[in-house]
Amino acid sequence: MKNNKLLTFMALKGISRTQLSKSTGIPASTLGRIINGEVQKVKAVYMETIANVLDTSIHTIFDVPLDSDFQTIITPNEAGASVTKLLLPDESMLLYWYQNSYQEGRAAILNHAKAQYLATQKDINSKLSITSIMNATEDGGADPLAPALETRFDAKPHTA
Repeated sequence: MKNNKLLTFMALKGISRTQLSKSTGIPASTLGRIINGEVQKVKAVYMETIANVLDTSIHTIFDVPLDSDFQTIITPNEAGASVTKLLLPDESMLLYWYQNSYQEGRAAILNHAKAQYLATQKDINSKLSITSIMNATEDGGADPLAPALETRFDAKPHTA
């Protein structure tokens, strides 16, 4: 089964398969198999490289449980816990600004981040709905006006 999440992020970033292959160093044939869902277990290094190039987390693109070893982002369920993670420079600066702001500044930073997150999730979900409709019509027979299955990307842990 095609990785529609990966295809959607590529479309959102305006990156073709060839460009993604060149940017990640992953052979085009391997990348094609990953996109088409022909690879049963994608190498962790490939997932991380693809996610980095697309400026997102592997959990957003691949079906990797949040409690796996691949966890490189701080998740909401870690709030209040002691967490040791290597932050990117922008993440570090954002944390610094947040920690050194007054209460009103912290609220403004948090509200802006929440609004951006929700807008991004809405955009991704709408693009996935369009992709689902397009795929249904390409596969033949499915009614393109029928509601597409909703795929959500929230920061909730996967359950088995």
